[in-house]
Amino acid sequence: MKRFYIYAIFSVNLIITVVIWWLGSGSLFSFGAPSILIAFGRLFGLLAMFFILTQLILISRVPFIEKEFGFDRLIVLHRRIGYSIVSTIIFHPIFLVIGYAMSIHTSLWGMFLAMINASDDIFKAFIGLLILISVGIISMPLIRKKLRYESWHLIHLLMYVAIFLFVGHQIQGADISAGFALYYWLLITYGVFGIVLIWRFLKPFWVYKKHRFYVERVVPETYDVNSVYITGRRMDEWKYDPGQYMHVVFWQKGMREPHPFTISVPYNGKYIRVTPKAVGDFTSKIPTLKPGTRVLIEGPLGRFTERAAKGDKYLFIAGGIGITPIRSLIESVAKKGKDYILIYGNKSVNDIALKSELDRIGGKQYHVLSNDPHPEFEKGYVDEEKIKRLAPDFLEREIYICGPLLMLNSVKSTFEKLGVPKSQIHYERFAY
Repeated sequence: MKRFYIYAIFSVNLIITVVIWWLGSGSLFSFGAPSILIAFGRLFGLLAMFFILTQLILISRVPFIEKEFGFDRLIVLHRRIGYSIVSTIIFHPIFLVIGYAMSIHTSLWGMFLAMINASDDIFKAFIGLLILISVGIISMPLIRKKLRYESWHLIHLLMYVAIFLFVGHQIQGADISAGFALYYWLLITYGVFGIVLIWRFLKPFWVYKKHRFYVERVVPETYDVNSVYITGRRMDEWKYDPGQYMHVVFWQKGMREPHPFTISVPYNGKYIRVTPKAVGDFTSKIPTLKPGTRVLIEGPLGRFTERAAKGDKYLFIAGGIGITPIRSLIESVAKKGKDYILIYGNKSVNDIALKSELDRIGGKQYHVLSNDPHPEFEKGYVDEEKIKRLAPDFLEREIYICGPLLMLNSVKSTFEKLGVPKSQIHYERFAY
């Protein structure tokens, strides 16, 4: 139901934006092609800023939005709106330049130069346009895959610079220069800025001031997986659900970029724990964390929790380090006496993370190894045959999947092919 209200608010504000444009520029449709191009150029400018504000809300980490959509769905929305921003913000100057050039019978290049030199605010907006186009190109899948998370995150921060450069230009526009339109636009613009300031920047410091999080210890789990125990003051007040994640900043040189990590233990009121695998420069530095290192935390976030389930029987499927949210979940459901099955895929025995904890929790657990034959474990991959054999009543279970993207998509598709309702399949793609 909350999602309905979120979409309703988005739709109402989109309609208001279009109405403001029509009231300010609709008359231009009576004056021929050049004026029509100018009108559409103005519309694209308003839509670009509207989508930018929407994007800021999505990345503000407002709790009810995170809980309603989940990490992976927010990423999908983030990308789609990003493409909308880039396309509308490119069309905005193109239509205006062509329209004005046609109306005064001058060259496109001459009109372009005249426009960007007309005022400092327009020139700043042009620089912002170049920044956003660059961010959009770098965010394309083929390029993004080759970037380290740290580089990708730093480049995305340039979006804030671009937005700052747009502010002066947007309120000069003919459609929102006075009256209701101006006050409405200022309200939503600075309202969104305020939300981002509070939730993205001020809240983590307020939470840190309250809890004073710090690294208690780092414990190796496998040859490339380490657990970081984080504690602080009044830890009993920092509550979360098993399966949730948080954004973490370790205040140690070379590790001050925020990264999302799943919380790998259920709530205990004493400490929280993340268990990352060394897959890049940042996570490879985890073993170097020193006890006492200060930690900034945003969260808890995510909807990969028991709250999403409608039944009392569970099938958990994990791949590699995807065990971290599931390890927390199975302890929670086991303590409640609920029926669960775990199928956990890895390359070899040495890759099985948190195995001693899984053994302690007990229950029906099946390990599947792709590269390391073992008499006690399954051989191969988590596929349809193994699912049917190891969890024959899978249609009666709430299914939770977490692991590498290829594995997650494959297993999810298998369940859909086997007729499992989508409402019973729970997953989050933890990828930027």
